[in-house]
Amino acid sequence: MSDIVKITLAHPIGVHTCRQLGLDEAEHPVGAELELHREQAHRLVSAGYVQGANPADFASVQAAMRPVKVKPAAKSSTPSTPAS
Repeated sequence: MSDIVKITLAHPIGVHTCRQLGLDEAEHPVGAELELHREQAHRLVSAGYVQGANPADFASVQAAMRPVKVKPAAKSSTPSTPAS
């Protein structure tokens, strides 16, 4: 299961609210899609900021928090040499 999820905001979030929730400080309008750690997304669900997520309904919360596929790190084309 991915630790990063994408959510859509049901209400705008300002700089002050971002600071309180531990998010990057920015203005986010209604409908903005944010990629967050699952724990941060749960905070927004609990506060009523996530579109389609009812904190009392587990299924709606899971549907509103869409997993983000993390791309594996690119391998270097040059072989690494041990430091002497």
